[in-house]
Amino acid sequence: MGSRRIAEISKSWLQECREILLKTQNQVRLYLGEETPEIKKYASFYHQDLARDWAISDWDDVFTCLYQVDVALGGDFHPFAQSQRAHLRLLRKIVGERQLILALECVNVQDQSWVDQYLAGSIDDETFLKQVNWEQVWGFPWTHYRPLFEFARKNQVRIVGLNIGVGEHTGQGLEARDHAAAKIIRELHETHDDHLIYAVYGDWHIAENHLPRQLDALGGKPMDVASIYLNSEEIYFSLAQKDLEARVEVVRFNDRQFCLLTSPPWVKWHSYLMYLEENFDVDLEWDEADDEEDFDWHVDHTDHVRDLVRMIAAAIEVSIKVDDIEVYSLGDPQAHYAVEKMFSNQHLSIARALIRNDMGFYLPHEGFFYLSKSTVNHAASLAGQFVHAKISSRDQILWSFPDDFKKMIWVEAMAFLLSKFINPKRKSQSMADLKKQLEAFDKRDHGREPLLLALDQKMVELLHIYSEKRVEQTYVPVNKSSYLMAAKFSGEIVGDRFFKLYQKKIIDIIEIRSLLQKDLSSKDFDSYYMAQLKKLDQLESEGIDQYEPVVFK
Repeated sequence: MGSRRIAEISKSWLQECREILLKTQNQVRLYLGEETPEIKKYASFYHQDLARDWAISDWDDVFTCLYQVDVALGGDFHPFAQSQRAHLRLLRKIVGERQLILALECVNVQDQSWVDQYLAGSIDDETFLKQVNWEQVWGFPWTHYRPLFEFARKNQVRIVGLNIGVGEHTGQGLEARDHAAAKIIRELHETHDDHLIYAVYGDWHIAENHLPRQLDALGGKPMDVASIYLNSEEIYFSLAQKDLEARVEVVRFNDRQFCLLTSPPWVKWHSYLMYLEENFDVDLEWDEADDEEDFDWHVDHTDHVRDLVRMIAAAIEVSIKVDDIEVYSLGDPQAHYAVEKMFSNQHLSIARALIRNDMGFYLPHEGFFYLSKSTVNHAASLAGQFVHAKISSRDQILWSFPDDFKKMIWVEAMAFLLSKFINPKRKSQSMADLKKQLEAFDKRDHGREPLLLALDQKMVELLHIYSEKRVEQTYVPVNKSSYLMAAKFSGEIVGDRFFKLYQKKIIDIIEIRSLLQKDLSSKDFDSYYMAQLKKLDQLESEGIDQYEPVVFK
C-alpha cells in the first residue's frame, strides 16, 4: 500500500475520530451543565500549558526526572481507570529506588485517620468507604483508586489526603483547594525532604498557574517539582497525523514536565460519558419513580457501540450500517428476558454462565449485544465482533463446542485486532500471564478450566506449526462456557500480534480485510486457522530484521 493511500485512510479515520470525540465531549457537557466563568478561566490555563512546544521522549526520561525531584504532580482524569493506572505504573517502577509519600486528592484531610487504619489492615473496604463517605464526597469509582491503596499497603507507603472538600459541598473554590493542597505538600517536604512526594491530583490543577504556583508562593526549603500531564488531545492528533500515535507514549515540554499518552482521547471521554450515564440516569429516574416498586432503570449504550463501529469502519475503509445494533447491559431487566427468549436449551446454560462470570457477548443473527462492563475496551471488542460478522457474513452462534472452539478464537482475535483501532494502547495478556493466574487457583476450582484450555490449545498449535503433527486437545473442560472464556484469552493474544504487524507496516489494511473476510463455516477453516498462525510466526520473525523502530531521544 503506497504512502499516499495510507495518508488518505489516516485522514478519513482521524476525521471520524475527531467528530465522534467532539460529539462525546458535548454529551458530557450536557450532563455537567454550563461551565462557570471561574471554571472556564481555570481550564484555559491548563490548555495553554499543553499548547506549548514539545518533543518526543520516552519512559526513561520520566523515570530519570522522578529520581531527581522532590515532588511529582500527576494529573488525574477521575472517571478514567487508565489515568490512575498510569501513575501506578510509575510508582511501581520507583518504589524500590526512592522513599515515597503518596498524596491523593480523592481523600479529604479530615479522613486521614481512616486512611491510616485502612492501610494498617484494621478496617475493610466497606468500613473505609462508609466512614469517608466515598460515594457522596468523591463519587468516582473506588475500583479505580483501590490499586493505589493496595500498592501503598504492600510497599508500606504512607498515603496523605490533600482535599478540603469539593466546591459546592463545602464552599471552597478551586484556588482555595489548591492552596490547601500546596500547604500539605510543602509541610510534607519540610519534614521528609528525602522522600518523593507523588501527588495524584485533578489534571487541570497541575497547570503552572495553579498548584505549582501555590507551591512557589509558600516559600520554604528549595523544592524541585515535576508535572506529569496525561493524554492531551491535541498532542495525540498531532502525532496521529504523522502516523506516530500508536508508538509514542511520552512527550516532554522540558526536563521537569511531561505528557504521558497512555490512551486515545476518545477512550477517556467515552469512559467519562459512560460513568455519567450510569450515575446521573439512576438518580434522575429514581426521583421520578412513584415508589420503589416502580423503579426500573438501565443504561443504553447503543450510541456508544455505534460510534465505535463507525470508527473501526473508517479505519479499515469499509462501509457498514449500524441500524440493527441493539445493546443491553448489566442491570437491564430486558436483557435477561431477551436471553431467555433467544437461546435454545443447548445454549441457554452457556449464556447464563457468561452473565454470571461478567462476560459480554454478541449474537449476529439478532444484532444483540450484551455489554457486561461499562468500559470502552469491552464495548470496542463487541463492536469489533459486529464488524467482523458483517464482513465475513457470519450470522450463526458459534457455541457448539468443542467443534466451534477454533472459530471462536478467530472471532475473538479479529474483534481484539479491530478494537485496537479504537485503543492502540490496549494490551492483551500473555501466555506467561495465564500461567501465573493458573498458579493462583486451587486445583479443585473450576475457575481454572478456561486457563487450562487456553494453554492446552497453545500447545496443540505449536506442535502443529513446528512439527506439522495434527494433535487433538487433551484437556476437556466440564463447563461448556469455559470454551468461550478460553477463546477470549487465546484470541486476544492472536489479535494483538496481528495488530503489531500492522503497526510495523508488515501487513496493511487490505490484508486485514482479507483476514476478516474468511467464511467461518467453510470446510477448510481449521486448516486456514493453522496456516494463518504459521504465517503470523513467520512474519514476526522476518519482521524483526525488516522493521526499524523509531528511536525517541
